[in-house]
Amino acid sequence: MASLCGRRAGVFGPATGVRAPRVERARLAICASFKNKENINLDNVPKYKSHDNDAGSTQVQVARLSARIEQISTHLRANRKDYSSKRGLEAVLSQRKRLLRYLYRTDRPAYDKVITELGIRSVIAGDSHKAAQRSAAAAAK
Repeated sequence: MASLCGRRAGVFGPATGVRAPRVERARLAICASFKNKENINLDNVPKYKSHDNDAGSTQVQVARLSARIEQISTHLRANRKDYSSKRGLEAVLSQRKRLLRYLYRTDRPAYDKVITELGIRSVIAGDSHKAAQRSAAAAAK
């Protein structure tokens, strides 16, 4: 075979060619504060745990998502044009909304407790007059 650029070439390419060194690109740190769990206030989460290892109950998930929403909201106040974070916020909000709808269907007193203590507006369409929050406030008195 003919040589290409001074190297011997085989049928399937260079037989003993030296490859160019691989270029390592710097990785973009996407939302490093979330990955490192910085700026996320998880103080409210232990209140909703039913036992020590509870990490997956609906109340705990809603509390964690609420803390994450607060962290993204403060980030967006400083960075108004960060559209990818805005999209992430919308995804987290919709996840929390789905969990709250599930909690409303399955355990109404727990739903009332969560929205009252976390200061969340009711996400139920039929609850536009905030009947759930009023009943929770009346029960707390």
